[in-house]
Amino acid sequence: MDRREMPAGAAPPDDETALLRRENETLAQQVKELVKAEGKLYRYQEQLDVQLREYQELYQFNRNLNGLRDLSEIFSTAADFIINNLGYERVVFCRLDADEGSYCANAWDGYYHAEESDAASRLAVPRNDPLLAPLYGGAPFLICLEESDDPLLRRFAALMQATEYLIYPLGSHDLPVALLAVGNSAEQFPFCRRISDSELALLGIGNLAGLLSSSIENHILLANTARALEQERLAEAKYRGIFENATEGIFQATVEGRFLNCNPALAEILGYHAPQEVIGSITDIARQLYVNPLQRTRILSELARGCTVKGCEVEFYRKDGSKCWVRLSVRASFSPGGGISHIDGVVEDVSERKRVEEAIRTLNAELEQRVADRTSALEQASAELQQTHAHMLQQEKMASIGQLAAGVAHEINNPMGFIISNLNTLDKYAERLTGFIKVQDEAIARMRREGGGAEVVEEVAQQRRGLKVDHVMEDVGHLIGECQEGAGRVKRIVQELKGFARLDESELKVANLNEGLESTINIVWNELKFKAELRKELGEIPGTLCNPGQLNQVFMNLLVNAAQAIEKFGVITVRTTLQEGMIRVEISDTGCGIPADRIKRIFDPFYTTKAVGTGTGLGLSIVYDIVKKHDGAIEVESEPGVGTTFIVRIPVVSQ
Repeated sequence: MDRREMPAGAAPPDDETALLRRENETLAQQVKELVKAEGKLYRYQEQLDVQLREYQELYQFNRNLNGLRDLSEIFSTAADFIINNLGYERVVFCRLDADEGSYCANAWDGYYHAEESDAASRLAVPRNDPLLAPLYGGAPFLICLEESDDPLLRRFAALMQATEYLIYPLGSHDLPVALLAVGNSAEQFPFCRRISDSELALLGIGNLAGLLSSSIENHILLANTARALEQERLAEAKYRGIFENATEGIFQATVEGRFLNCNPALAEILGYHAPQEVIGSITDIARQLYVNPLQRTRILSELARGCTVKGCEVEFYRKDGSKCWVRLSVRASFSPGGGISHIDGVVEDVSERKRVEEAIRTLNAELEQRVADRTSALEQASAELQQTHAHMLQQEKMASIGQLAAGVAHEINNPMGFIISNLNTLDKYAERLTGFIKVQDEAIARMRREGGGAEVVEEVAQQRRGLKVDHVMEDVGHLIGECQEGAGRVKRIVQELKGFARLDESELKVANLNEGLESTINIVWNELKFKAELRKELGEIPGTLCNPGQLNQVFMNLLVNAAQAIEKFGVITVRTTLQEGMIRVEISDTGCGIPADRIKRIFDPFYTTKAVGTGTGLGLSIVYDIVKKHDGAIEVESEPGVGTTFIVRIPVVSQ
């Protein structure tokens, strides 16, 4: 058929073929798109199936969490779920340790070698670590991918022993209760769920972190609620105990005048056997209880204005009709409508105090007259006492100097005794040496005349042995040494005596109290050595601006008193320390001790614990005055039969 015979509107054969080819290509392309779409739908279906399975597993996991009450148990259960259900290789839960100030490993899984597990157990991140700053700022998580080169992220990767990881905060972002870290090592990449920042990859672990945060917050809320309930229970028990056992009367009452509640103390004050009897018997407080009912009216008026009544003294009737004075404090509780719902009050029985006050007022007038009469007498006695006190001070000083002189004389006599004895022995030795030398001279002269030698030498040797020349020569050195020692001791005692005797000097200078104690001990040694073993515990103390002579007198009085307090051989301990800018000097003895009723008067002038005739009672008074002049303090601790300790505190003053 030629073109002229083709139907109208029909395409030529070549054009039809091209059209069919294009339609086939279009259909083929559509088929490919459908196949791709089907593949995507299949993959989407797989992903949805995986997500659905994870949601189901998370749902079951969340139900399991509801039965757990311990955070460590929650973390262990979650770690197992992450490994076995979400497919990560390793997981670590780090819990905030407030004492350490760090997030420390609390539960972990996926570390199957002992050394790896041990390292995981020691994993800790300081709370202020810069790594955590993004989480505190609100970031939902931290992610470290295989290719990450951030040094902070890499440092934690080494601690976690993972090449890639995620960290989620659990609880508040401001200060998370714990951190959840999941990750994988490079060796396990083919077998684990990889770390990725895609929304799909983060869906499962993100949902789990949300569940754990909610569970932790619920756990904390329940714990806080339980603690609050327990505290409320304890507080209620405490206040119930206070109410029942208080010595003051406590009550609740209505405005109309009935008791709603009261404690046993109020019943006792009002003369009733029990609180129930008070509540049942008194139906009109104003008329049955108040001696002056108008007082309750005035109190109610004050309460209605919102005031609290404190310490109002009123007179009550007791059950038997007798009267008692009470100190009343009340406040009102108001209803939502503004009226008084009830009144709370405390009652203290002051009847005895009232009686005492009346007796005191009666006696006061008499006492005032007596005081006026004696004032003039006391003024005169005071002047006489001051004169006597000055005289006794001088006597005490002279007694101290006399005692000092006796001790010094004894201490000088002892060394001088063995010096003189040694000198006598040296004199005899000198006579022997002179005789020996004379014999030697004669023997030598005879040898020269006679021309012999052996017999003479033997004779000289015999004479040497007979006179013990070798011993004499050896002993001479010892004797001389003892003489030197004795002379030195005499010199030291004299020097210390000169220093100790400067009691009246008013000039202050920097001195070390340890040196003053050593000097004083040497001076009074004769008083101490036959009464006690002296133990010195002198610490490192600085010098201080003071009057050394006066402080030496303080130490001498305390040391002599310590020796006199010991009846049999005992122990005296002298100790110095530095405490908070004060030099502390302790002088203790194992003597008879001082009764408690006498200690408070021990520093009073003329008061003494010694036998009559053995003390003036001014020694410790002088000690007290000297210490006070140095801005110091003196205390005494004593137990009868055990001993006494005097504690002197002198401030450290450099200039």
